[in-house]
Amino acid sequence: MKVVEVDVGARLHFGFLDLNGSLGRIFGGIGVGIEEPRTTLVATSNDALEAVGPDSARALKFARRFMGHFDLKEGASVRISSSIPPHVGLGSGTRLALAVGKALSTLFDIDTSIEDLANIMGRSKRSSVGTVSFERGGFVLDGGHRKEGIRGFPPLLFHTMLPIDWFFVVVVPMSLRGTSGNEEDKKFKQLKVREEVSSKICRIVLMSMLPSILEEDVRNFGSAVSEVQRLMGECFSSIQGGNFISPLSEEIALFMENEGVFGVGQSSWGPTVYGVVEGYEAAHELSLKLQEVLSDESLIFVSSCAHEGAIVEVRGDRFDDF
Repeated sequence: MKVVEVDVGARLHFGFLDLNGSLGRIFGGIGVGIEEPRTTLVATSNDALEAVGPDSARALKFARRFMGHFDLKEGASVRISSSIPPHVGLGSGTRLALAVGKALSTLFDIDTSIEDLANIMGRSKRSSVGTVSFERGGFVLDGGHRKEGIRGFPPLLFHTMLPIDWFFVVVVPMSLRGTSGNEEDKKFKQLKVREEVSSKICRIVLMSMLPSILEEDVRNFGSAVSEVQRLMGECFSSIQGGNFISPLSEEIALFMENEGVFGVGQSSWGPTVYGVVEGYEAAHELSLKLQEVLSDESLIFVSSCAHEGAIVEVRGDRFDDF
């Protein structure tokens, strides 16, 4: 029996180039694929369409969407062995949607690009960071959408791998949840961002963040990350109640700053917070300190930039043997 396995890490979303849109384009995603945490699932033919395991309800919804788009009458079983925590700013929805879509397209021998797959599954409405890093890993910068008219897939402006000794210490306060779905759409419509703020972000990304990656300058990279976070926090403060989604997320960021990280940020709507660290030992030591001061309800990961996209394997063994 044909078995398709898809395994992919999460992503961090640093922010957007332009939430003002006065130039005719809006958004412009900035972010990076990371190794941990991961979504892993397998798919095989089945009499009916089903999904089992963590986050199975969403997986089944995505599977139905895929099968309906291609008018497939066959059944399939999607078994999830691990999933990225949902609605915490780690891109779990896009990861799960694309993992399900990739598994089913491989299972049924359907040739489709990652851009088309994202469109089919209803992803990359604002940012392509999740989609591009799903396929390729790495640091991603896209050019946003047209503000009016037909919106195509955001053009990729810059993609590269971060140095292997740069690590992100990622903290997920599991007692909190970020914004998603229709609520997210409503909040974006409420944003009123001054042109000067977008100009500052673009300048920081172009003249500090990108050069620091190419020059492997972790100090200036971290400074750029923190400054983008500050400006993004200013953009969203009226909606989320401050520069971070919650006092706890802000306290975690401050703790990491006091411990000497090169940069801090909130991923997407949070509550996930991350710090930029050089060297695994330093990152691991910080993670232990965080474990001492945080409750067991917070998940802590040490992760490097993902240097490849989703791993897709096809096997002919029996599903029950997996």
